[in-house]
Amino acid sequence: MYTKLQNTEVLAAHIQGQLGLESPWKVGGEEYNCYREEAMLGKYHKALGELEQLVIMHLFELSKLAMSGTGYKLHQQISKAITQYNFQAGRLDPPQPPISWKDITQYSFLGEFNLLQHVQDDIQECMCIKPAVCEATTKFFKLCCAKEEITKLNVEMCCLQMAIHDEEREVSQTITNF
Repeated sequence: MYTKLQNTEVLAAHIQGQLGLESPWKVGGEEYNCYREEAMLGKYHKALGELEQLVIMHLFELSKLAMSGTGYKLHQQISKAITQYNFQAGRLDPPQPPISWKDITQYSFLGEFNLLQHVQDDIQECMCIKPAVCEATTKFFKLCCAKEEITKLNVEMCCLQMAIHDEEREVSQTITNF
């Protein structure tokens, strides 16, 4: 066991020489702390990605089956992913807010799923993720759809009016011919 350690140290010294590194990183050093933060951020993003994937699967399952309370295995996976996410989110500087099962179950449509807001700091500052802006955008698009529906209904109304007029004329003509 000791010889493996010695061989590893010799190999590490050889690689340091080839890469031109002057001295190894020390615990608490600037390079060490920078790498440590990047590694923690990487683990956080991995936990976030897994949680997002499972929640999206859950939302598609709900939309496909149109019922809640299904997919016991998926619920277990989501619970584990929430635990892992909260652990990694708490280790960041500054810590990200934790997520609970209640937060996840409140999502009923993919459009309400805003976990991605925790991915990067610059995304969190965007206006588009603020709840009021999201709601206003949703209402705007519903209004656009309503206007389009009114246009279609106006066309259908003219067609229906013409069909009623034609039917009335046909009935009158049939009565007079009879």
